[in-house]
Amino acid sequence: MKILSFVIPSYNAEQFLDKCIPSMLVPSLLSKLEVIVVNDGSKDNTAAVAEKYCKAYPDTVRLISQENKGHGGALNTGCAAAEGKYVKVIDADDWIVSENLPAYIEFLEQCESDVVLTHHHTIDISTGEIKNWKSYPPVFGKAYTWAEIMADWKSFDRSLTFHGITYRTAFYRAHGIALSEHVFYEDHEYATFPCCHAVSVTPVDLFLYEYRIGDVTQSVSNANQLRRLSHTETVLARMTAEYNKLPESEGKQYAAMKIRGLLMSYLTTTLLVHPDQSAGRQLAKRQIDRCKADAPAVYALVKRAYPVFVLLNLMNIDKKRFDRILNSKAYNTLRKNHTFD
Repeated sequence: MKILSFVIPSYNAEQFLDKCIPSMLVPSLLSKLEVIVVNDGSKDNTAAVAEKYCKAYPDTVRLISQENKGHGGALNTGCAAAEGKYVKVIDADDWIVSENLPAYIEFLEQCESDVVLTHHHTIDISTGEIKNWKSYPPVFGKAYTWAEIMADWKSFDRSLTFHGITYRTAFYRAHGIALSEHVFYEDHEYATFPCCHAVSVTPVDLFLYEYRIGDVTQSVSNANQLRRLSHTETVLARMTAEYNKLPESEGKQYAAMKIRGLLMSYLTTTLLVHPDQSAGRQLAKRQIDRCKADAPAVYALVKRAYPVFVLLNLMNIDKKRFDRILNSKAYNTLRKNHTFD
């Protein structure tokens, strides 16, 4: 039986797959692993690179090729095809901590939680900086409810992300949504729906995902986030619509926090990155007004921060200076944030 399916959405990823795929192919685990490469209409040799591993590991590696549907469309295809007990998505330019995979598979064999959380690193290829993104639950390996998590949010939030989440496949199929296609940032949808429906969430004290950042071509770069503001707006609208379908519960509170996180990213881009400060303020106000009208509970989570960001904009404080504040020891001590050490 396959215990874990890795899904690798891949678009023009030939230069990355020779690092990504082998990191999952631990010899002693091949019978318990499934690696699904979704070639999303690539124009390079992505398919050929993946085929090489399909031939070498025919019982473990699979290739699915489709016309381009964007990252969300590739996730939809890969997760629908997954046959493992659990499913985890890994972007093609990232990789797995191979030495921790045996312990993780052993844990998943015995686990029945809807969602399992692991730690991850961010690895900045431009500076070499490595940060530890961890959860800090009272007890690792214990299943938590949303009531427990929301009451202790900062102990869990850094792993409640695309990079930290592994879904039980049957749970994902029962409660997941079709992710938005042909837009970026839909990974926020993935980390929110169906996660908010989980009855049990179990954190594991293992680093698993290696997240490569610092590349100016990535969707998370300042320039690309600015250029793709409409994508963020699309995902915010989709998430808000799904959020409004949820019954009142701690899971809905989780969804509100995830929407808040994406909205704060939007405010950062419009108010601290946008070269036309006045235009940025107009965009931010329009999105805040939408949030206030469509999701008052989410608006309540950002209404204090929004005027602060507007003030920073008026004071000509850009994202680089703002990041220095966020990373300062004084700020994090005041906010009682965990360190990234």
